[in-house]
Amino acid sequence: MSGLDNGPTCRAAMNRQLTALLLISMLLLPGCLQSAETEPIVEEEIQVTLPTIVAVEQTTGCDNLNPIHCMLPFPSDAFLIEDNSTMTGLRVNYAENTLPVSGSLSNSGENAEIESLNLMDGMSPSTQIMTAFSTLPNLTGVADQYTVGLSMETGHATTLLNIDTGEKIAHWVETDARADDAEATILFIRTMRSLEPNTAYGIGISGLGVTPSVAFQAILDGLQTDAPDVEARQNSMAVLINALNESGHDIANLNEAWQFHTASLDSIVGPTLSMRADALDRLGDDGIGCTVEDVDDDWMDDTDADFRRIIGTYTVPQYLEWQNPPSKISTDANGTPQFVENAEIPFTLVIPKILADNNESGPLVVFGHGFLGNGRSTVSTAAIGWMQEYEVAMIGTSISGWSGSDMDTIFMGLANISYFEHQSDRLQQMLVNQMALARTFKGVCSDITELYNNGTNLVDSSDVHYMGYSLGGIYGASITAFSPDIDRAALWVGGSGFSTFIERSTNYATFADGFVLPQAYPERNDRAVLIAVCQHMWDATDAETWLRFAENGYGDEIGPFNVLSTISVNDAQVPGLSSDRSARTAGMPVLNGSMRLPYGIDVADGPITGSAIVYWDGGYDAMPDTNAAPPLGDAGLAHNEIAPIIQVNSMVEDFLMTGIINDTCNGSCTFDYNTDQAEDWDN
Repeated sequence: MSGLDNGPTCRAAMNRQLTALLLISMLLLPGCLQSAETEPIVEEEIQVTLPTIVAVEQTTGCDNLNPIHCMLPFPSDAFLIEDNSTMTGLRVNYAENTLPVSGSLSNSGENAEIESLNLMDGMSPSTQIMTAFSTLPNLTGVADQYTVGLSMETGHATTLLNIDTGEKIAHWVETDARADDAEATILFIRTMRSLEPNTAYGIGISGLGVTPSVAFQAILDGLQTDAPDVEARQNSMAVLINALNESGHDIANLNEAWQFHTASLDSIVGPTLSMRADALDRLGDDGIGCTVEDVDDDWMDDTDADFRRIIGTYTVPQYLEWQNPPSKISTDANGTPQFVENAEIPFTLVIPKILADNNESGPLVVFGHGFLGNGRSTVSTAAIGWMQEYEVAMIGTSISGWSGSDMDTIFMGLANISYFEHQSDRLQQMLVNQMALARTFKGVCSDITELYNNGTNLVDSSDVHYMGYSLGGIYGASITAFSPDIDRAALWVGGSGFSTFIERSTNYATFADGFVLPQAYPERNDRAVLIAVCQHMWDATDAETWLRFAENGYGDEIGPFNVLSTISVNDAQVPGLSSDRSARTAGMPVLNGSMRLPYGIDVADGPITGSAIVYWDGGYDAMPDTNAAPPLGDAGLAHNEIAPIIQVNSMVEDFLMTGIINDTCNGSCTFDYNTDQAEDWDN
């Protein structure tokens, strides 16, 4: 990467200085410009202008291109160094002072350290892209979430460019609705899907009523600065500006430009896949074992759908240093996960009464619970109606990392961002736990005594599928991709790109107040940058990473899989924008008749064999168009009230049982909760 080599830039600066000195010397040498036969030359005073060196406000460990914040613009090659040992030839290099300091650490002289970040070989492909200026940008005529196509037109104020191919990338732009300082408001450049891994990207911004920083103006003027990190990118900046010009971007009014290189898939999923391979070896073909701790028959007082609830533990290879949070994965010096011990992980398996009444077995479905829930409560209660209606048994365990048991760690992360590394590591262990759950109950625990009634095993685990709701819908694609025993998943009200949608979710309100405390990160731009930094860590488990493998798999490790993504329009908990991202990243079509046909997603008629996304509209109030906090009140209705709708569930059942997505919308995917709900459900 020429932009990371300061050699040519330094040599150029030295050459400019040496040339000036040589000219002065030649002019001052006595007699060298006259002969003995000529009249003496009257020396005139000669003024020589030395190259201007522009003084730039700078801090070691920061990107000094933008004085507003140490880490702006973000992401940036300013935080990459050359490393021939990596797939990209680069490595992240955050200094001790790069990440914002929390109030809880400011008096101790310490900063948050996240060791795993500096092992990455590039920036997150799912990153948020952002910068800021000294004045509030004017976005008149700029692409927003409803006019994305404008970003591809010549002359658009912002350009996102694949430098490797010269391709312009569709995007939209917004200012930070949560900003507390108009003069330093962050400008977000929102991507439509995950970017490509191991790829160089460049951003150009022109107009918007803003002015360049001193450092960037010096680059535009061809002047040398006194900032080493700016000088190190002089050459790469010249290449970028030329590429922007060739793409049709208005470089005559360029106010900021920068580039970044995304991490390779090997860097993002390599350690997790290493852990997966080791775990599969230890699990074998049938899993290790399970222990039943309790069996409850008819445990619910208000339903006739319950028959048997089996509670216990199953054995999982553990890579966390210890099982309870906060906890990190044990690794070697290269970041490769190391086996620690076999751990006992809780499970809950529920058999509905319909299977006992018919004395027949039903398919086993792994269920993924909602935000900050656990693997027991939802399977035991909320999902019982679905099991009874569609004659399936369900099993679940916690989505650790975002479960109720992780609350303390998450709140600790608000005051010290390094604790989100612990949370991220628990999410990776979660994938192993979920994989082991399917393998164990498809194998060694598929025929335990507790599954029997009147001589019949009521659970058919020969073909295990997945269904997740909310958080379970978000991480369901990752769980399905990771598990070799699951190849089909019904994802309710899910999405991807956690850092992009988190501030648009009502669930964020649980943490927002704690994040702004003096002991945490009271500066808004600090919080915005840190959420983006967290995406580095979340990438290993984010659906956006694993959905790219849906159609073709990944090497010899991950096989293809299919998903049905069922979305409720105007969902305030999992915004539709995140659902759109997941569809684009997976390359799945949207069912014709859906009440949203997002930009860049192909439309297909049913029946569909494979993956698809379907948008159902229940007539709920529209959500804000910005990253401002959505209104609470009835904001959860769109998210929750789609659950019992008969025609929606019929589509989900068909898909889980047959792999076919049948059009149950009758040409228009709408519903009315007050009239269409499945009133015959006994829950």
